[in-house]
Amino acid sequence: MLAEDSKSISIQIMGKQHQFTCSSEDEEDLKQAANKLAAMCDDIKKNTGVVSSERALLVASINLSYSLLMANNKIERYQHKQDTLISTLKNAL
Repeated sequence: MLAEDSKSISIQIMGKQHQFTCSSEDEEDLKQAANKLAAMCDDIKKNTGVVSSERALLVASINLSYSLLMANNKIERYQHKQDTLISTLKNAL
């Protein structure tokens, strides 16, 4: 990321403002991710009775990490199936 392409943005999560630097092209994605995180934290606090903001952030981060792990595992399984199919097709030719 080039310095002239960097942009400072402010994002509110759980009532606190946080400053981040990102490229101009990543700004909307970062804001969307932060809004999703903020909504998850609010839901966790509301639905589980968690009082601590830090605890809500921890639970949200574990949930997001788990979702990312499951998505990566799924991609790897699909890739393996594709590789197997390609190998089968090559052998058939």
